[in-house]
Amino acid sequence: MIVRNQTRKGRSVGEMISTLCFYGVGIYAILEAMLMRDAGEPLIKCLMVIAAGIVCLMAGARFIIADVVARYKALRNGGPGNG
Repeated sequence: MIVRNQTRKGRSVGEMISTLCFYGVGIYAILEAMLMRDAGEPLIKCLMVIAAGIVCLMAGARFIIADVVARYKALRNGGPGNG
């Protein structure tokens, strides 16, 4: 069984590339949704594209989110040694 090192801070080139792609697609989707709304597209369609963009931005922030959750769990369990 492979256990990922919780203190690992370095990121591989592939992880950095995928993070950059997630951010780029997320920003593009949100900007495209704004253009779609200006062009008169239905509101629900624009909202769905914005939601997809937000999810892509969250995927780009996956390592930040994971660190925040790990810190929260450690604090909730009584300290960094217990999480």
